[in-house]
Amino acid sequence: MGKNRRLFFFFSIFLLLVPLAHPQERPKIGLVLSGGGAKGVAHIPVLRLLDELDFPIDCIAGTSAGGIMGGLYAAGYSADDIERTFAAVDWEDLFSDRPPRGLVPYFEKRLDGRYQLEFPLRKGIPSTPRGLIAGQKFYSLFSSLFFPLPADIDFDDLAIPFRCVAVDIITGKQVVLERGSLARALRATMAIPTIFAPVEWDEYLLVDGGLLNNLPVDVVKDMGADIVIAVDLANPLNPRDELATADKILGQSLQVVEVEQKKSKMDKVDLLIWPDMKGLSSTDYFFPDKMARIKERGEEAARNARPALQALKEKYGLTRSPSRDGAESPGGGQKRVLGHVVSTGNKNIPSSFIAKLFGLKLNDIVDAARIARRVNELYSLRYFEDIQYEVFPSDERKIDLRLSLRELPRGNLRVGLRYDNYHKLVAAAGLYATNFPFPGLRLENELEAAGLTRVLIKVSYPSMTLNFPIYPLIYARYKNVPTRLYWGDGRIITTYKDRSFSFGGGLGFLLKKSLNLELTYELEKMNIKSQAEFAPLESSSALKHTLRKIELAATLDTLDDRRAPKNGLLFRGLYEGSYESLGSEAAFERAEASLDIYRTLREKNTVRVYGYWGTSRGDVPFYKQHNQGRPATFVGMAYDQLQGNTMKIVRADYSYSFTNRVQFKFMANVALGLKQRRPDVIYSPGTLWGMGTGIVINTPLGLLELTYGLGSKGLGDPSTLQSVAYLELGARF
Repeated sequence: MGKNRRLFFFFSIFLLLVPLAHPQERPKIGLVLSGGGAKGVAHIPVLRLLDELDFPIDCIAGTSAGGIMGGLYAAGYSADDIERTFAAVDWEDLFSDRPPRGLVPYFEKRLDGRYQLEFPLRKGIPSTPRGLIAGQKFYSLFSSLFFPLPADIDFDDLAIPFRCVAVDIITGKQVVLERGSLARALRATMAIPTIFAPVEWDEYLLVDGGLLNNLPVDVVKDMGADIVIAVDLANPLNPRDELATADKILGQSLQVVEVEQKKSKMDKVDLLIWPDMKGLSSTDYFFPDKMARIKERGEEAARNARPALQALKEKYGLTRSPSRDGAESPGGGQKRVLGHVVSTGNKNIPSSFIAKLFGLKLNDIVDAARIARRVNELYSLRYFEDIQYEVFPSDERKIDLRLSLRELPRGNLRVGLRYDNYHKLVAAAGLYATNFPFPGLRLENELEAAGLTRVLIKVSYPSMTLNFPIYPLIYARYKNVPTRLYWGDGRIITTYKDRSFSFGGGLGFLLKKSLNLELTYELEKMNIKSQAEFAPLESSSALKHTLRKIELAATLDTLDDRRAPKNGLLFRGLYEGSYESLGSEAAFERAEASLDIYRTLREKNTVRVYGYWGTSRGDVPFYKQHNQGRPATFVGMAYDQLQGNTMKIVRADYSYSFTNRVQFKFMANVALGLKQRRPDVIYSPGTLWGMGTGIVINTPLGLLELTYGLGSKGLGDPSTLQSVAYLELGARF
């Protein structure tokens, strides 16, 4: 064999042996998950398919909802873990910034449900918040899911390298998040402008990445992906005949921009999974039937993609590394030893106060649940717009916590509207200030106007913690409330203005966050305009009484929600003693107590039991009689019709939640032992009764309640029936 031939032979053998010595590396697989809001749950069936096939993913990039799902999967959560997490989410609660009501101090709990809107005061001027939702509960959820991952983690060090996309609203440029707090990164990628407050990140102010890059194929390619699997949750464009309304035209206009952005990326996608989202929306969180359909569409898309994924796996011999399957996901009940707690971002609230109230100390054993509860307690004071906590490794296997705080202005304006078919439209405004002009002082200014007028100006000193057991208070009140008087046969005697001015002061006793007592001395000047109809009821001098009295008011409130309670109780008690020894022009005593108990069974069935007891003695003016004539207390009689010197009421309501927006109600009540004393007649009708049925609709303005009642016609004619219709809409005040 010639020399050249021998060289060629050995070179050929070398070429054949090289692949055996250095087998070809498999391609790097990248997964891209698009944004889509509520439609993001359709990602879960695709992730489950990857788990079932043991299909390896080497890098993930996501935006908004896709960023959330991708971040959880990258951190080590399986598809089943993610599904369990979001199946347990109460979406209505998650999209509100209200902390659990049991943690809320009494002073804030008292205002719950009274207003629809709130405006922080910046330099004394009402301003809009940075977003309709501060996103505190999303921070808490993500932080607990990723506890105790360090806040300076490199996202390449997760179980799967990860990136998520946001937009810097200052420069208008895309920001790819690849290091730092994973919880904060997910909160940033989903920050829809005006809906969620933006997220501060170094020099950036970040909002939802879907504005510029809803399907970040380019990002996963930059991570080195050779094969790209993309899950796109975009709705298909509507045909011309379906673009008949302004909202569909606006939605499609925004979607066209996204379609153009994706055109240049599609040639880089090797496998596109596109669930059919027609008829579904990114805002369908609150509709269980639609959320179920989104999940079904995702499952259908996963089934359709199975053959293509199986073919890829077989073509390249793909297998998942043992490290992925054996990795422990963060979160859960993992416990750590606490090192230091540091607060940043606070300006007016001292760090020493925050540390004292936060309550966790060096060497405490902590987990995500314990830290979340402390954060919620701090947040419930309403001193902060949002509170984030981040974990940093410390010495001796401990962790340090950094609380990143954004303070709310010390004053805020709250406004609300309510309508009922007696008082008609009533507007309410409340101006509140805390820790102003010095720490611990609380100013409350409330106004109701239009169909009735009430004004309250109150100053109290409950301390900065809002839980000091004894506090001083002073207040001034004015009221001008249209009120009806009835004959015993149900006819109206007259409508008068229950008008007075009051000034008082005393002590409050805060026994718990849910139990409050206030003992006050009050001077009340009545100023009711004389009418001919009053002649048989009261002398004209009684309409201008000056009352000097002692009042004791008690409230116990453990309701889970003030607007539409499901569980808990509300007790109210009031003693009012007007004494001649104090210089009062009318001597009387009156006491009343009411108890509301709510209990929900099997989620949809809510039972309410209501009881009322009222008694009085002495020279009780007609305008101080007990008044339970309103649909929330007695159904079947007209507004103000149920008045008396003594009475007892027992009532039961049943509500069935047809959907999370619609309830059907049934109610029945009786009034026992009622007595109404007038100068020339005493009504003692025995038993008054009533029953009713209604529908409650949860609207953007508040609860709309339509009730039809049937009950006793009057105090002098309890066996004759009358029908009454009630309409209420809006805030409850």
